[in-house]
Amino acid sequence: MFRCEYCDTLFNEHSPNCPNCGAQLRMNTGASKPEQAWQSIRAICMKYEGDEKLHFDDTINEKRLKSAREHFKIPASEKVLMIYDDTLFGSNKLGFAVCESGLYWKNDWSVPTKRTFLPWGEFGEREIRLSEDKFKIELGRGDNIGVAGAGDDNLCTQMTAMLSEIREAVK
Repeated sequence: MFRCEYCDTLFNEHSPNCPNCGAQLRMNTGASKPEQAWQSIRAICMKYEGDEKLHFDDTINEKRLKSAREHFKIPASEKVLMIYDDTLFGSNKLGFAVCESGLYWKNDWSVPTKRTFLPWGEFGEREIRLSEDKFKIELGRGDNIGVAGAGDDNLCTQMTAMLSEIREAVK
């Protein structure tokens, strides 16, 4: 459940604006309401469920989760909401993960990136866009996520839209 801090309206789905008064809603990323932030991110991600390369919550099997934690350098204590697998055979050695504290990723050699983790606070300040060749999602400041393994321009566009929605929610 979400609540507008201006008119106190309760609503179920995340939205950039209150459905009652139209006020711009911002996700609270502070320590006082971490569950609210997590639920907002979760609601956004679940709108994009359905592709075999995207794995959510309870559909992430242990082998996939272990591989993602190892290759994306996700701490064992970190909650993982969604994993995108950019490999051809499902090994989850490449891709990205939407986690409680931020976004983790691992690229192959062809997609340069300065970092492989962005906390939500910094992520909210970035401009997200799909590269012209549609092989990477550009996060600005030299950070990129490879998505060539998606093999589908529509999926790449959807993932870019999902990350853009998360960005709007956390900024």
